[in-house]
Amino acid sequence: MQTRSLRTLVKVAQVGSFVGAAEQLGMTLSALSMQMKALEAELGVALFDRSVRPSRLTPVGRSVVAEAEGVLGREERLLEICRPGDDLVGSFKLGFVSTAAVRLLPGFLQAARGGRATFALETGLSAVIQEKVLTGQLDAGVVTNADGLPEGLSARLLRREPFVFAVHRDVADDMERQTFFHFMPGTGIGKLIAGAMGSPRDVVVLDNLEAIMECVCAGLGYTLMPVPDVERYLTDDVVMLPGPEGLQRRLELVVRKGSALARREKALARLFGVLAAENAAP
Repeated sequence: MQTRSLRTLVKVAQVGSFVGAAEQLGMTLSALSMQMKALEAELGVALFDRSVRPSRLTPVGRSVVAEAEGVLGREERLLEICRPGDDLVGSFKLGFVSTAAVRLLPGFLQAARGGRATFALETGLSAVIQEKVLTGQLDAGVVTNADGLPEGLSARLLRREPFVFAVHRDVADDMERQTFFHFMPGTGIGKLIAGAMGSPRDVVVLDNLEAIMECVCAGLGYTLMPVPDVERYLTDDVVMLPGPEGLQRRLELVVRKGSALARREKALARLFGVLAAENAAP
């Protein structure tokens, strides 16, 4: 029996459908279906109830998944023992919060070049990335931790970014009477901004940093953003003013506790230029 088939079975159980599992594994649906039928034939049991759509695990199928997870965990530990040193070896899936990828990705990819690890990358919201790390769809993620860390994840601080106000110099003296351009309140950055700003008089919510800064550059209002995001779009007509005292964004590297990558999290953090153990988040 090949553990590859067991990994596919566990992925189907995690995702809840053949289609979703095939997409995540980079397989065709027909290849995945044939692999599962071959596993059923080898075991001599029906792992799936195909009379419903989508197909569901049978009771014995759920038991096999539980045992397979244990087998795969032991396989990971065996491979871990055989890997020399603390270098990263293998293929990993990483998620980046979109607003951080623009400045962290180039350095990360440069540092990873020539190593023994390869990385598949995606971007998204912090909450979505954290959920995918928890469920095993991603091996690690870089997120804005605005609301605390979900149970089951550990984190390492990558960088702190203070917030500043950005406003056109022509309206800087009367800033608070201008329109406030608010980055999406449901995001990690947006939640920090909402907590600091309360309820401004006139608010426009946008989901694009460049659009917000273009509006500010046009003298249409002001915004509150992390320093790097403001500096990226800064012009001679825009000034930066101190933000609320102590307000900062924490970009953190999160991994699932107990995972194979968790034991090599320091090696991954080094690719972001993070070496000091004291940077680990509490």
